[in-house]
Amino acid sequence: MLIGRSDPFAFQDPEDICAKSPFRVLVVEDDLVHFTYCEHTLHSLYGDALELERAVDCPGAIAQLASGRFDICLLDYLIKDGNAKDVLTRIDLDSIETPVIVISASDDRDTMLEALRHGADDYVVKGRFAESDLHRAIQYAIYRKYKELRLRQRALYDPLTGLANRHLFFDRLDEVHRFSARHGEKYAVMVVDLDRLKHVNDTMGHEAGDRYIRAAANGLVCSMRSSDTVARAGGDEFVAILKNIRDKHSLVRLCGVVKDTIAAKAAAEADLPGPLTCSIGIAVNPDDTDSPAEMLRLADSAMYVVKGRGGNGFRFV
Repeated sequence: MLIGRSDPFAFQDPEDICAKSPFRVLVVEDDLVHFTYCEHTLHSLYGDALELERAVDCPGAIAQLASGRFDICLLDYLIKDGNAKDVLTRIDLDSIETPVIVISASDDRDTMLEALRHGADDYVVKGRFAESDLHRAIQYAIYRKYKELRLRQRALYDPLTGLANRHLFFDRLDEVHRFSARHGEKYAVMVVDLDRLKHVNDTMGHEAGDRYIRAAANGLVCSMRSSDTVARAGGDEFVAILKNIRDKHSLVRLCGVVKDTIAAKAAAEADLPGPLTCSIGIAVNPDDTDSPAEMLRLADSAMYVVKGRGGNGFRFV
């Protein structure tokens, strides 16, 4: 689930990572002599803070990187069963935060550019780096990854709530639609609109309205399963994708939970008078339509019917 945080763009400072203990390093190197050299250099740099692990082939490197346990990875260009490109193209670089530095015996420009194009954060030549050079490369790689993560976060997540934005929501909707069609499962789209936000903004200011929005986002997240996706569509409207549901009747209780939890979070977190109610519309695939775009339109229309009747309720298509 994509959830909100008190600071949705709060990443650990790169300088803190470089100075942390333990400083966890993965060295992918099948040659014992070169591994020992890296080990000695890293110990000289980080001393007792160093926590070092080794992989010797592509499957081992991929599995270790996928674990997300490392602060930096030193990846030899040529390893058992393949090379750095094989490793970089077989891992999901969007899902890991570990910077990767490729180490190669070749200082060929094309080899270096190939490694960088496939996702490496830096490239150093074996036998040509002193301790200070490796330390600088590690620091630069961590800073680059830090900036990349911040840019990715700002591109895909709502800055006020930390929820998915519309762009990421539509990507997830397409992904869930394809998966559900392939496996014969039903899924639902829920549109949630806050009933009193305009009144709060007009009478108490937009800062108070923002507190309402954050409280509602937290309430939605707390109501959903970890497999569901919650997004902010904009303004006072939220959307959710509910995977693998049985039928509409199974969602009746969830609608009640969403309404109650949003109201409770607003009372506890927003520090504003009056309850926060919401209007909910739901469409189910394939019962209502087989089109993801049409599902969203139908759920939105159902929500507006509820809103036209005074809000604080839900409606199925």
